[in-house]
Amino acid sequence: MLGVIHRDKYGPVLLKYWLDRIQPDSITLELSHYGMRFRRNFSKEYTRRIDKIIVNRKEKGEPCNEEVMASLLSYVRMPYEYDVVSDYGTEHSIPFYLIDMDFFSFVKLRNIEDLLSEENIDRMFSFPELQNGNLEMTTARLYFEKGIALTRYGKEMYIRDRYMSTKIQDLMKHSNKKRLVHVCGWQHLQDPSGLYNALNPIKVFFHDKTVCI
Repeated sequence: MLGVIHRDKYGPVLLKYWLDRIQPDSITLELSHYGMRFRRNFSKEYTRRIDKIIVNRKEKGEPCNEEVMASLLSYVRMPYEYDVVSDYGTEHSIPFYLIDMDFFSFVKLRNIEDLLSEENIDRMFSFPELQNGNLEMTTARLYFEKGIALTRYGKEMYIRDRYMSTKIQDLMKHSNKKRLVHVCGWQHLQDPSGLYNALNPIKVFFHDKTVCI
């Protein structure tokens, strides 16, 4: 299990490095088919909308924090994990599978019109916590290095991990592939209920090469 930080600028290089190092026979990815199709169909439209709002802010002399802009754009674009895994699968002729739940993707993305309204984007630029590009990295390091959990592993995470771990087990049962890599957000490495235990995974938070057996 490779635990990533979503929307991290160093993520693509690190993910490619670890895939080259592990040389998997197949890959699963924490991304739903709904989320993939949504971004494929509407990414350009929402990117233009965000760009227009940002241009208007700059013309008015209003601040446009680079971290907030990058976060907004990465939310509507295809995740780097998909691009890296897809390219790796094509290059090495190995299968990869999108195994997250469509339901939660639909719930989150159905409100994107409100999220990307000019009023809401203006509000986001005023949140100092969104302007700290190292916030998620700091949160992850506190968990892995100090055992301090600032983010809650809630019911949604449990349901999704139960679904994904079952999908992986099914793939392993019906495949002769020996080495499967699951690429997911670092929070899924916590797995307090032991949903992935049957798979006996090696867990890697690849941003600091922490290996959790």
